[in-house]
Amino acid sequence: MKMNQLIKIYGFLILIFCNASCSNDHESIDSSFDNEVVLIINKEKVTTNHFKKVTDRQKRIFKIQDIKVLKAEELVWLKNRVLDEIIKNTLLAQEIKNNNISVEEDILNASLEKTREGYRDDTFIKTLKSEGVSVLEWKNSIKTNLLINKLIQQQVNSKVTIGDKELHEYYIKNIKKFHKKEQVRALHIMVETEDEIRQIQKELKGKQKTFSGLAEEFSLGPEGKQGGDLGYFESGQMPEEFDDVFKLNKGKVSDIIKTPYGFHLFQVVDKIEERKMGYDESKSIIKKTLIQDLQDKGFQDWFIKIKQNSRIDVNYEILQKIY
Repeated sequence: MKMNQLIKIYGFLILIFCNASCSNDHESIDSSFDNEVVLIINKEKVTTNHFKKVTDRQKRIFKIQDIKVLKAEELVWLKNRVLDEIIKNTLLAQEIKNNNISVEEDILNASLEKTREGYRDDTFIKTLKSEGVSVLEWKNSIKTNLLINKLIQQQVNSKVTIGDKELHEYYIKNIKKFHKKEQVRALHIMVETEDEIRQIQKELKGKQKTFSGLAEEFSLGPEGKQGGDLGYFESGQMPEEFDDVFKLNKGKVSDIIKTPYGFHLFQVVDKIEERKMGYDESKSIIKKTLIQDLQDKGFQDWFIKIKQNSRIDVNYEILQKIY
């Protein structure tokens, strides 16, 4: 669905922040304390410098401006989250190495291209820079994600199966869940400044150009090259700033919407009312849901065994000194 391209702007950077913590690119910041060992995972040392880097990424994800203003229990929660993140990513990286998992160059390049797909000129690089992510970090995060997915597919997901009987039983027990919410198909324009969006608004009102034509010409969104077409999406799938799009009638254009990413306009081109779904239509959704549940449980069980069979030593004295 093309709507996912818009979500990619808001979501893919979180993946970068999380996956980048797999790398041990320790870089001295300002003191010898940065090279103290705070954690050892199967003989692999983790320095305070690396711990700080992962902490900084977590701070950005949770919008924590200053770690020193956190309450004691909040600081403990953050440090435990960082510990869990480092342990998880280190163990996964070790499993990737132990199982000789690799990613072919053409698959990596295709994934990199797919992430950049639809971005105009240097918009993608600007998006990375605005979030403090280097191109190398972005590339490494994509590669790491591919390696982890391949590992989990090999060790967990490939062993999960489900039959038609289970699918039908689930449908009968949960029949009230299977309905399609109201769907909207909309075109989208995103630009950097209010002056730009107001000029586009004037051109629309003057009927000088079509919405799709203006989207193709000016929009910075990934779907701009397709005339701003986001495809069909349901309420709740879009950032909450765009909820008012569902109140528009077909053919109508939204008011200007401001977000941290720019200024937006939407035009609704089609609407589908909420309706019930039959078993055949629901089958693929049920299968995806049940398989995902089984895969999640399978991963948790598999990872718990990996962790139980690992030697993990935390230097709590050093950990307490980290801010």
